Amino acid sequence: MKLLDLYQLAIQEGMTADPRRGPELEKLLERTKEKYADLKENEKELFDMDSLWNPYADSRIVYGDPDAEIHSIMWGIDINTPELLLADRLRERGKTIDAIIGHHPRGRASANLYQMIESQGDMMEDWGVPITTAECIVGPRAHEVMCSMHAGNHMRVRDSAALLDIPLMCLHQPADLLGQRFMENHLEEAAPERLGEVVDALLRLPEYRAMAKECNPPEIFIGNKDRRVGKIIVKFSGGTSGPKEMYEHLARAGVGTIVCMHVPQSHIEEARKNHINLIVASHMASDSLGTNLIADRFEANGIDIIPCSGFIRVRRN
Repeated sequence: MKLLDLYQLAIQEGMTADPRRGPELEKLLERTKEKYADLKENEKELFDMDSLWNPYADSRIVYGDPDAEIHSIMWGIDINTPELLLADRLRERGKTIDAIIGHHPRGRASANLYQMIESQGDMMEDWGVPITTAECIVGPRAHEVMCSMHAGNHMRVRDSAALLDIPLMCLHQPADLLGQRFMENHLEEAAPERLGEVVDALLRLPEYRAMAKECNPPEIFIGNKDRRVGKIIVKFSGGTSGPKEMYEHLARAGVGTIVCMHVPQSHIEEARKNHINLIVASHMASDSLGTNLIADRFEANGIDIIPCSGFIRVRRN
């Protein structure tokens, strides 16, 4: 398959698990097309053309010819210059590596990561928070992340890929959306009543067992194994951590337990204040879960995958 074909396939997979799927997602893309049409010619030169069909600003071909034929991919959670050098060394030793995929965004995908936070408003609406309230607290958080990342050296890894001439792609939000949907279904089927049972359900998945063996198991950050779970939500997608103000509104919506990938200290304090249990599932295991769901589709199309950089490859075909 061509690199572009794989890119488009991953985006389509993510859209099937997006809380905005259907009319809302179609309206988002339509508004983007209208915005582009209204630009002056000199402004169109600066426009991100991928956004006309791809709603995930943190997922892009960062470097390389979209029409390049791809047979083998080295795929990792974090791809930086050392991983690119590793790929180059493996190629020197005869390993076929046609492209590299990173989960966490680099290049222009990293610079635009903040745009994905706005999708958390729709997630909160699904969890029972009024969309008007959700948008009021999500907007400032997106701006905060943009400001914090604006000075970053986003081109560093992209430049390394260009110097080594290795195609590089990042697939972030689509994998996180697929992982979130998978986990929601997994926990619904498991029907845990106590927090300890949630942890047990996580450990039945091979990605989480693998990380537990590496001393990074799921942990109950707030609560204890005998505490009842109440209403559970899974928060894996949305770019990065959402606004800390969400815990007050989630508590009002009846949420009792949140299962997430990672959480800053400020969120722990807010969750405790609002009497919400918090389980951190393990970041690398959770990223691997969603990435595996895309990797399975790629392998079904004849692509050989070489996992690296924290990617725990588990096949579910």
